[in-house]
Amino acid sequence: MRFPKLAVAALAATALAVPTIAAVKAMNLTELMGITADAVHVHILETASFHSDYPMADVVWTKMKVQGESLRTGEPFTADLVFLGSHDPKDSYGTSEMPTLQDTRVGGEAVIFFGHNADAPNPMNIVFDHSNVYRVERSFGTPVVIGKGEGLAFPENVKLSDAAAAIRKTHLELAAQAGAGK
Repeated sequence: MRFPKLAVAALAATALAVPTIAAVKAMNLTELMGITADAVHVHILETASFHSDYPMADVVWTKMKVQGESLRTGEPFTADLVFLGSHDPKDSYGTSEMPTLQDTRVGGEAVIFFGHNADAPNPMNIVFDHSNVYRVERSFGTPVVIGKGEGLAFPENVKLSDAAAAIRKTHLELAAQAGAGK
């Protein structure tokens, strides 16, 4: 039996109207720290995009040169962190999961969670998605981590000092659990 053209058009419109599932998984602080290598409080010194054939042909990454400190250990931290996508219009390569331009602007301050990817042709410190970057703004002279909503590491705005204390406490709890599991 053949469908009339109107029925096919209605079916196609219905299929297009079905919501898609986002690739970003909401994770609280403990869950996020359980899968990332470090959490750092940094100033973003510079950004640049580059093309790569990892993880697939001709993707664009943004590299951020950052400097600050590890919130897990308190040690100084200077490195390049990368995320998939680019805010540069000439690249024409954005992803819905990449951090916002406002969160990654040069001169900005942020708390960033990242992982190491040893599988890449050139090992990278990867910021997996926008839920791993928390902009820091000054409010009445106090640095504040800007929250990202329910279910995420920092759902509401929180003083940077309180965020740092929570990260350190969670780091120690995770380390104790890992030690107890051996």
